[in-house]
Amino acid sequence: MKPPIVVVEASQDTPLVWFDIAIRGGAALDPVGTEGLHRHTAMLARRGAGSRDRAALDETLDSLGAALDIGVSRDSVSVSGLALSRHLDAVIDLAADVLAAPRFSEDEHERLLRETPQVLDEIRDDDSALATRWFDWVCAPGHPYGRTSLGTEGSLAKIGLADVKALWQRQVVAENMVIGLAGDIDDASAQRFVSRVLERVTAGPRPASAVLGPALLPGATPGRKLVLVDKPDRTQAQLRIGHQSIRYGEPDTAALAIGEAVLGGMFSSRLMQEIRVKRGWSYGAGCSLRRSRLPHWFEIWMAAGIDVAGPAVALTLELLADYAANGPTDDEVDFARSYLIGSMPFHVATARQRMQLAVRDAVFELPAGYTAGLPDAFSQVSAADVRSAVSRCMRPDAAVTVAVTTAAEALPALTKAGAGTARIVRHDEY
Repeated sequence: MKPPIVVVEASQDTPLVWFDIAIRGGAALDPVGTEGLHRHTAMLARRGAGSRDRAALDETLDSLGAALDIGVSRDSVSVSGLALSRHLDAVIDLAADVLAAPRFSEDEHERLLRETPQVLDEIRDDDSALATRWFDWVCAPGHPYGRTSLGTEGSLAKIGLADVKALWQRQVVAENMVIGLAGDIDDASAQRFVSRVLERVTAGPRPASAVLGPALLPGATPGRKLVLVDKPDRTQAQLRIGHQSIRYGEPDTAALAIGEAVLGGMFSSRLMQEIRVKRGWSYGAGCSLRRSRLPHWFEIWMAAGIDVAGPAVALTLELLADYAANGPTDDEVDFARSYLIGSMPFHVATARQRMQLAVRDAVFELPAGYTAGLPDAFSQVSAADVRSAVSRCMRPDAAVTVAVTTAAEALPALTKAGAGTARIVRHDEY
């Protein structure tokens, strides 16, 4: 049995300590049909633990001037906190209660099940969030990242307390944790923090279900697809265009990061210049490879007026095809490389930022210091390397386009955009 991974970034600038305790697995492991289980379980664990119900736990944290939050991603569940260094021991005990002794009360369980559909309604009201939700769903059917971490009305109704308790007991074990500490902390206090957490949680092995392998993932589906998410009275179309791509951390990562910066990662990028500056079709346009533990999406986004959504999609697909075929110029690569290297210090400026990046690297099962070391990798990548990576990793012929808009008004122009056969769905059916 292995101990948890521990990351410490000390800085005595202020008498504050930040901590992140990541439990590997995350919403990608929700059983099919009970999407939202990890999120529901983690949030419920925070609503009362040990001898304290939800109100008493919040009151205790307030009296200490501390915070204790839950985060849920597709790759992990996290218990994060902030404490004055003199109150760290007390806050450790509260975090350990959440990890080792959540109350999982029936009342809070039912209350959370009633509250979550309201969050779902908020997403359906937010065209940008809705576009992302649908793009995830249709980009690569069967991919574990494609299913919603929030859940649906149907999946939430299937979540029972027995499922919640079993999940927490199975996954909150020492070997499945990554512990990060930053701020006013030394080796002795860091060791005390880790020891006090570990003496409370189960000293079990990492569950086999938390280890997902790329072999389980479907390949990119050939052919372009267009999905119109129909909402009445829209004046814009929130657009997402992309396809399944590589895993963050694969050999092409550094070269592709430069490639994506040229295409859509800077104000001078091709997408911004063609879509915003030259034509004024969208306030912004960009692209990114999603950073995750498994192969994820390469995604382009913009919000175009409904009258120009079709031409915007057509031009974007043309740009993507040309870029995949020819790649960036030498000058574009040099500028993007300088931009990325120059911006990296802003991402590692504080001890907390460095700790969070290191924890994320560990959750993604990358070598220690991987992300912080990317500037060195960028400096060693040639323009030919970038063009080669772009050619391998960008798949314009498999592009999936999602448009949240009023279908009747946008359909004729979008049909002419070359994005594939259109499918119209109700905005509230998923």
